[in-house]
Amino acid sequence: MKKLLLFPSLLLFSFAAAQNGWREKEMEIKVPILTKTDAATLHELQLNGEIHGTYGLMDVIPSELEKVKSSGLHYEIVIENLNEFYKDFWIKNNTNRADKYHSYDEIIALMDSLVGAFPAICKKIAFGTSVQGRQLCCLKISDNVSTDETEPEVLFDGGIHGDEIGSAENTIRFARHLCSNYTKNTEITTLIDNREIWIYPMINPDGRVNVSRANANQVDLNRDWGYMWNGEGSSKGTYSQPETKAMRECIYTNQFVIHLNCHSGSENVFYPWCHRPAHAPDYSNFSKLATTYASSSTYSNLVCTQ
Repeated sequence: MKKLLLFPSLLLFSFAAAQNGWREKEMEIKVPILTKTDAATLHELQLNGEIHGTYGLMDVIPSELEKVKSSGLHYEIVIENLNEFYKDFWIKNNTNRADKYHSYDEIIALMDSLVGAFPAICKKIAFGTSVQGRQLCCLKISDNVSTDETEPEVLFDGGIHGDEIGSAENTIRFARHLCSNYTKNTEITTLIDNREIWIYPMINPDGRVNVSRANANQVDLNRDWGYMWNGEGSSKGTYSQPETKAMRECIYTNQFVIHLNCHSGSENVFYPWCHRPAHAPDYSNFSKLATTYASSSTYSNLVCTQ
C-alpha cells in the first residue's frame, strides 16, 4: 500500500509487549460516499479515519458505530477488532523473513549504524521523546554534514500513522540507499553534495510499536497540527502531543524547500491545496514535481490529486 502526501511545498519503512494504541473494541468500517450529502454527514460525525475518494475508512468504537447507524449512512465492517487484528503483528509477520519490516528498535539501530559507517555525510538529530519515551529523531545526510550550508534543504518523513508501516520502512531504506551509494552513484553523490537531505522515519514511534494509527495517548497526530486545526482525531489543541511538538521544532529550525510526507494506504500523490478547489500560488511547481514522481515511480496506477 502506498500513499504520498505533499505538504507544504512538495510532500513527494524491541517488539510490542502491550497493545494500547487502539481503543477498546475499536473496529474499521468502510463507508461509501455517493453524494455530497453523504460526505457532509460523515464529516459531521467527526470520526477518526481517512477519505479515499468514493469511500471512507473509519476507525470506530461501538458507540460511534451507533451514530453511523443513526445517521443513515451505509457501512460495512472491514476489521471487527483492531486490537486482535494487530496482536503480535511483528512476531507473525517477521519470523524467518529476509525481507521483513524493521521494528522500532531495528530502525533506531539502523539509523545509528548509518551514522557510524558514514560519519562524514550522515548525522542523527534528536528532537525529544514520545509519550512512552521512544526516540523522536531524524537523519541529516549531506556533505559537510555538521555545517548548515547555503544549500536547498529537503525533508522526508514517515510513520505519522503507526499502522501504515510502509511509510517508515520506505524512508529508512531510502536513507540507507543514499548513504551506501555515495561516491558510487553519480546522481546520488551530486544530490548529497548539493542538498541537505533530512529523513525522519518515525513521527509516531509508539504507534509503530503498537501497530496503531494514533499515538499512545490515542491522538491522531495528523489531526494535531496548528494549521486548520478542528479538534478532530481526539486532539485537545494544536500541537498537543510531544510527537507533533518535535516535528514542529524540526521544521521551524530549518528552511525546507520541499517536504514529502509518506503514508501507506492508497496510491496517490496529494499536493496543495487539498482542502479547497482553488490552485495554490505555486501550483505549477507542485504539479510538475508530483507528475514527474508519479511517472517515474514504476507504480502504474499512481495518480496525482490536487
